[in-house]
Amino acid sequence: MRKPLATVPEIAEHYGVPQKTVHRWHQTQTGPGQLMFRVGKYLRARWDDIDHYDAHQAGGQRAA
Repeated sequence: MRKPLATVPEIAEHYGVPQKTVHRWHQTQTGPGQLMFRVGKYLRARWDDIDHYDAHQAGGQRAA
């Protein structure tokens, strides 16, 4: 069972991108970067939010 909060390395692995890309998403508030927030000096995102974002993206791609 995964933890409720995703780390930058976990998010990068989930999307198959470098960690720098995840940081850029957060800085520009694009893609899943808008789901991320700071916990102290660390970036985190809720897995539930990521799953919801992924489902919404997949649904939008099928409809197009």
